[in-house]
Amino acid sequence: MKKLRALKAVYSYFFPEVRPLIHLGDKISDELFLTSTSQKKASTLLKRLSFKKPLEVPATPEGNIDLDMIHVPIIARIVDAYTPYIPALKDFSHTYPTAGSSPGIFHLLALLKTKGIDSIYVLEGEYEGYKEYGKTLGVKVVEINPDITDIGELKSGFWFISNPSARDGNIIPNEFITSLCNAGHTIILDFAYVGSTRPYTFDVSHENIFAIVMSFSKPYGVFRFRIGGFAFSRKPIPSLYGNKWFKDIGRLLIALKIVEELSPGVLYTKYRLIQEKIIQEINKDFGLGLRASDALLLGYLIQDDIIKYPKSLLDMIRPFKRGGGYRFCLTPYFEEYEF
Repeated sequence: MKKLRALKAVYSYFFPEVRPLIHLGDKISDELFLTSTSQKKASTLLKRLSFKKPLEVPATPEGNIDLDMIHVPIIARIVDAYTPYIPALKDFSHTYPTAGSSPGIFHLLALLKTKGIDSIYVLEGEYEGYKEYGKTLGVKVVEINPDITDIGELKSGFWFISNPSARDGNIIPNEFITSLCNAGHTIILDFAYVGSTRPYTFDVSHENIFAIVMSFSKPYGVFRFRIGGFAFSRKPIPSLYGNKWFKDIGRLLIALKIVEELSPGVLYTKYRLIQEKIIQEINKDFGLGLRASDALLLGYLIQDDIIKYPKSLLDMIRPFKRGGGYRFCLTPYFEEYEF
């Protein structure tokens, strides 16, 4: 009997197109990390990395490379690359490099706690990290099912929302986010899956969207390398200020190389057909009626899909339940398809 090889947890697919770019660090000169290296020399050293255009290197008053601030032009270039998906990202005046999106989530929860916020809202079946970090900090996570709960009757508060949603990998319409904002709620958006879907414009222009965290883990598969994590906010996140010093410059340069060589959405365009073939294979083997999520790595089922399932299938999919539906990570199938 065949075994369903999908994963309950979402592990990234380390895309073949990304793998050569990971070794960019071998071309980074040791001189780049010397405080005595001039801005001019640093600019010359960075030409070895063959960026689409020369990277503007910040300088100290003495004219040497300012390693404390080198993340600023790098993040600005990455924001430019994501503009087709998140046009208003540039309006968030405070930017921080992080090791993936999860450190940003933790720091934002800690910030809320210091402001006397003891609970947050999430959608039912959301990313488990919100709840686990919340336990550590003493922040209660209240799960909301919008099909049951009238959002308009909720007391205004803070929401952590992944979009595309970690519940099923599907894009949450801008209208839902805007309705929460207009109802007086404050939103923190987790964009860990942005760049791994069809083209879509995520509207983050509302002033009640306080902060955004991003990661390259899902769209580029670099989860194990902690490359490409960022936090953006309208007001300072004091505990992230020190990241101007405590950052991995090599990985920031690799992140820039990745996003400029493989712009957000490029891998989705190439691999969407493979995702659909994987879904077809699973459905042929098990008769699940599995659907392809908007996010490339995932498949999902809704409650209506399983009404006539025999007990054997219900038992098989039980570990994949997320809120009112079911989510399946397809990474093992992508790897098998490759090899």
